[in-house]
Amino acid sequence: MDRQWWDHPLMLETKRLGRVVSINCTERAAGFLLNEWPTERTGQAYEWAKQALLDAVEGRITTEAARSAMIAAAREDGVFVYGE
Repeated sequence: MDRQWWDHPLMLETKRLGRVVSINCTERAAGFLLNEWPTERTGQAYEWAKQALLDAVEGRITTEAARSAMIAAAREDGVFVYGE
């Protein structure tokens, strides 16, 4: 997978209390979403974010749109976003 660097990193809370992760590319976002998402409860925006990351890798949407989808998933699932 091509990393596809983002213009602005995204800081999200992790499963560990008081810890955050900095995500600055599509590849890292996909790994976090699929393997490290801090909540077991996920909503529709989570599913959309998975598709958006795949679409970004395949060039169908911009990396900024994929980043926005991650933010929407985090908000819906109650994952705190730092410095959007």
